[in-house]
Amino acid sequence: MSNLLPIERALAHLDALPLDYDLAKARALIVGYDLRWRGKYAGYAVISVEEEFRFPLLNPQTEGMSKTFDEGGKIDAVLQHRASDRYLVLEHKTTSESVAPDSDYWHRLAMDTQSSKYILALKQRGLDVGNLLHDVIKKPGSRPRQIPTLDSDGVKIVLDANGERVRTKDGKKWRESASPADGYVLQSQTETPEEYGARLEEEITGDLDAYFAQREVPRLDADLLEYMGDAWAQSQQILHYRRGNLWPRNPSACSMFGQCEFYELCTGRASVDGIRYRQKARKHSELEMEEGEKELLTNSRLTALRKCARYHYHRYENPIEPTKEESEALRFGTLMHKAFEIYFRSMMID
Repeated sequence: MSNLLPIERALAHLDALPLDYDLAKARALIVGYDLRWRGKYAGYAVISVEEEFRFPLLNPQTEGMSKTFDEGGKIDAVLQHRASDRYLVLEHKTTSESVAPDSDYWHRLAMDTQSSKYILALKQRGLDVGNLLHDVIKKPGSRPRQIPTLDSDGVKIVLDANGERVRTKDGKKWRESASPADGYVLQSQTETPEEYGARLEEEITGDLDAYFAQREVPRLDADLLEYMGDAWAQSQQILHYRRGNLWPRNPSACSMFGQCEFYELCTGRASVDGIRYRQKARKHSELEMEEGEKELLTNSRLTALRKCARYHYHRYENPIEPTKEESEALRFGTLMHKAFEIYFRSMMID
């Protein structure tokens, strides 16, 4: 596979998996993504992909180091512009919202602290990085459709109330349209994953700007200091909750982005008994940690705390997980994440 293009490698990975609707959607998006950005990426060298980092969490007022926490995470990719040698952090985002230039999504994204954390991490390595490139992918809203069922000759099938196939009035052809007044029903079936994926690919590649957008965000020293203050304050909040064993609920967040995975547990309709929820074996599944190391403040952990203290407790303090299969959103996100990793690793410099 050494001579394959990035898109060919990514698709080879996806095509080796059992095809379903999530995979078909991911595949269509990767094809569109390559069409939208392949030319731009020719001007960049990929320095790293999915690189883990950790660095001391500091109190920006005293420069004192936390005894409990380190900053940690993974960076999607670091690029270097070939003409200027300028470094750039690349961060993938997926959203169901519009990615048009005037979308409110961009205003909220400008407040995202993740970019400051990543730039601080790279500065620890000695890389002079000042900007982050938000690489945003809009998820298609289209679901698998009902399409007419065809016979072996490619003719639509219409049945009457008795389940008998209906002919036209002259009796020469099979009828191909429904008639509720007569009780004639056009037979249909759900698109197969192949049909769904082909339709999505046509829609996406026909309007690339509606699905893919990028915006470069600068991070000044003042922004970095503000983030450091936020991160320190949140670390102290965790310690405060921990000392009192108080993890308050935030009911307004229960259905903020779909129903919370711990909703049934918090409402008392389930318990950690191995039936609906089970204890997790590892405290931190995001990054590899050695015994005795400081706890990691990752971006996802900080996001969890902002969402709901009780949610943070279930995810990071006494970690549990639902026993049911992973959600559609989680599976789709995993597929996209791995495909992007393969795509960009194939462009890395030696």
